[in-house]
Amino acid sequence: MIKKNKLLKKSIVYIIIFMLVLYILFFDTASFYKTYKVKHNLITLQKDIDNLKKENEELKLENIKLENDKDIWEKKAREIGMQKEGEEIFIFKESDGL
Repeated sequence: MIKKNKLLKKSIVYIIIFMLVLYILFFDTASFYKTYKVKHNLITLQKDIDNLKKENEELKLENIKLENDKDIWEKKAREIGMQKEGEEIFIFKESDGL
């Protein structure tokens, strides 16, 4: 009976320790799992920031080019279908091979 009682007490202690470790690993506010997720999100956000900075620099360069070169303005305007005053535009459609 005494051995059984000791075994029960040991089992309870081990179960409590195991549950405490599980809590610390997965459910605590500073758990290893949550820390991993936050670090992963931080890396992803940093990559997004780097991509946006690169895109921003490209747009700044394009803006400088547009401010200084009127030929680029004209080219961009024609790409969206604009025309000069008094100018006629002819649009040719390709046939289907008939």
